[in-house]
Amino acid sequence: MRIVTWNLWWRFGDNWEARHQAIAVTLAGLEPDIVCCQEIWAERDGANQADLLGEAMGMNVAHHPRFGRRGLSFANAVLSRTAIVDSEVHTLEVDGQSGHRTALIAQLERPHGDGKQEPAGDSTLASKNAGSAGNGDMTVICTHLEHRFHLSEVRQGQVATLCELAATHHGPERFPVVMAGDFNAVPTSDEIRLLTGERPPPVPELVWSDAWAQAGDGPGHTWNGQNPYLSQAMWPNRRIDYVFVATPRPRPHGNIASIEMIGTEPVDGVVPSDHYGLVVDLID
Repeated sequence: MRIVTWNLWWRFGDNWEARHQAIAVTLAGLEPDIVCCQEIWAERDGANQADLLGEAMGMNVAHHPRFGRRGLSFANAVLSRTAIVDSEVHTLEVDGQSGHRTALIAQLERPHGDGKQEPAGDSTLASKNAGSAGNGDMTVICTHLEHRFHLSEVRQGQVATLCELAATHHGPERFPVVMAGDFNAVPTSDEIRLLTGERPPPVPELVWSDAWAQAGDGPGHTWNGQNPYLSQAMWPNRRIDYVFVATPRPRPHGNIASIEMIGTEPVDGVVPSDHYGLVVDLID
């Protein structure tokens, strides 16, 4: 099962239309089963980037636009090769801050699933949610957290919300929840350590495998000064984009087979985004 996550940099820059084409070409070449996009643009009475990408690749789309005063949306989207059974969006506002940040939860038919999985064990959390969905479905969470350096506490609150949402879909007899997006936090930060079990997790027993930490090569800087759009950036090189897989899970389902960065090369002279994305192959 091939999953992509990518922050597409909305309509920023003076070449956003050319960038959209470069994004579409890059994604099509990967032949993904699932794509998690952040900073998707949409016009209230016009084009919608998520739909354009979905049509170009023959994929179904889950997207809940959030239009501002200029009639433009800045949101997340999930594209799926298989049917999207249901989707919903949740705010990640914490103490009155970051109200525009959200989590998009999509229930998908598993691309290669047959529903035959072994139980993960006697996990209290897993047992409690065993009946939350059919065995042939899977849950994908696409998200984008607060970006400001000094608001780690807000991101920690957002991570807690994400875990609480994920827990309602986590069970021993289904494919594990996959969560992907731009977390705006490095692996050693308190917010990421809450997810990976290096700090007590917000939801007991629910921790996450970091795909790059398990199968990546090198530092994995998705925010990278080699990207020409970041030549004047204030931030250092950072790994801030992630694909996480929930545990406990019925191994080997959801194990990370490989992970690579994408968007590192220009398409017809155009670099697609200010972020590099990730493509991950999971064992189904």
